[in-house]
Amino acid sequence: MSSKVLPFEERDDGAEAQARRWIARIDAGDMTGDERAALHDWLQAAPDHKRLLDEHALLWAAASQARFPAGAKADVTGAARTDPAPHRRRPVYWVGGALAAGLVAVAVLLMRPARFDDAHHLQAHHQTGVGQHESVTLPDGSRTELNARSAITVAYAPERRRLVLERGVGMFEVAKDRQRPFEVQVGQAIVRAVGTRFLVQRRDSGGFEVTVYEGVVELTKAGGQPVRLAAGQVALALDDQTRLTHAAPAELERKLAWQQGRIVLDDSTLAEALEEVNRYSPQPVELADPSLAQIRLSGAFAARDVQVFLRSLEQGFNLRVRERQGRWVVSRQEKDS
Repeated sequence: MSSKVLPFEERDDGAEAQARRWIARIDAGDMTGDERAALHDWLQAAPDHKRLLDEHALLWAAASQARFPAGAKADVTGAARTDPAPHRRRPVYWVGGALAAGLVAVAVLLMRPARFDDAHHLQAHHQTGVGQHESVTLPDGSRTELNARSAITVAYAPERRRLVLERGVGMFEVAKDRQRPFEVQVGQAIVRAVGTRFLVQRRDSGGFEVTVYEGVVELTKAGGQPVRLAAGQVALALDDQTRLTHAAPAELERKLAWQQGRIVLDDSTLAEALEEVNRYSPQPVELADPSLAQIRLSGAFAARDVQVFLRSLEQGFNLRVRERQGRWVVSRQEKDS
């Protein structure tokens, strides 16, 4: 076995110390297959191990960039730790140097293969589950916030910065870099920006929607001509059709209600409402009759309080909601015989 392998399993000095030693080993350079297997086993051994590795990686990275007076030494292993707030995903920050490369090697064990060479080369994957949000800060200072049940793949290269929105909703705040445009690919279309803030939603039923909050973006569909969108404009792309509208301030705010943990409906179809509700419902909500999809409704409720929404359907629209095989099924009320 390589001399770089540390016998962590033989030292009973707590998970905190083990996490610090793993971070030190990752920062030292490429890991052997035995070390990667040992790290994988350690991460799977207890629920807290992944969190501890993440927290101490951030502490190590911060300490490596700190400036100390002459003669002073940084005590990384004794740094204080603050537990993250419960039920909230931690922001993910990409850090430079050997540590970042090592942490992406860890990601190979935990998710899809990832590669991180420097601030100009990055490949990674981020996704959220039911009821989860995630904020991702990229090496260039750009920031992405994912709504629940969303997924993106990040692919940075010297000539461009590209993110692929595989599903769900992403809010993008773009750091300016005129030499390297920032692109979000959704299906066969590309949304391109230099420095701006915009929202992209990929609909479950097909198509997508782009809403611009700051600056200007350029939307190009496969085989089509670029279309420029300014702040306040919305592009709804369905099949071969693209509809451009101008959103009022209240509409722009409604589209971001999920960031405050709320769902706001304004003359939305029931199909659109269920797409939002199902981001937060552990039990999917489905329609027994497709004709119900075009019922229109308005209202607001906490995203996690799906029961309020379901009761409203029964009381306000004379619909019937029943649980069936782990799902909520919405149907019309049966007529009295």
